[in-house]
Amino acid sequence: MQSGFFISGVASKMAENRLDNITNNLANVNTTGYKASRSSFKSVLSDNIHFATNKQARPSAYLSMGTQYIDTKAGNIKQTGNALDFAIVADGYFQIQLGDGSIALTRAGNFTRDNEGNLITQGGQAVLDDSQSPITLPNGNVSATNDGGIYINNEQVAQLGLVTLIDKNNLSKKEGTLLLTDAGNMESAVGDIVIQHGALENSNVNAVLAMTEMVATLRSYESTMKVVEQYNQLAGQLSSNVGKIQG
Repeated sequence: MQSGFFISGVASKMAENRLDNITNNLANVNTTGYKASRSSFKSVLSDNIHFATNKQARPSAYLSMGTQYIDTKAGNIKQTGNALDFAIVADGYFQIQLGDGSIALTRAGNFTRDNEGNLITQGGQAVLDDSQSPITLPNGNVSATNDGGIYINNEQVAQLGLVTLIDKNNLSKKEGTLLLTDAGNMESAVGDIVIQHGALENSNVNAVLAMTEMVATLRSYESTMKVVEQYNQLAGQLSSNVGKIQG
């Protein structure tokens, strides 16, 4: 019975974790450059100790939490016509400088300029060039080439610092659309990635699919809680009846 409680508890925790991911993904379905969070599960062999001492026993398997990972699939690209909007048409990321000087990555290219002309994200972080220095744009008409070169009045003033990942699985979320990876996991992709100027990448969350997953997960959670309730009732009966003398 203890194993039943344990397995049911693990199943309910898995459902809660998946629901958290789904609701967070749905909340960001319209967030530019957002990448969905996913949960993976693994099969765990139970009764290993008992099986080692009793060859007649048959170990059972159940699902357990695996790892959290980021779905890096590209979202659809929409044209905006805005001078400071950029979309990556391939695997790759913009480099962003955080407040502590470290570097984060993003696919959200809806940039803007502050009062000093610095190119920044919607969260106020500096956008970096190909030498990992903050980009500053003078006043003038902005244009860009498909390799990420930024021009003011037809003169190049900056080159977007574009990178790709060596190991796509070595990626974690910072906040919003900002992602983190090890410095050694990035390599320059300037000249290898196509940039669309005046365009943005949509979130890669499929709202219809996410709603379907939410309904299925809620039903699974409800079923698991019913099993837990049944075990509670059995435990109560054992506690009340075992040891009583009949007659």
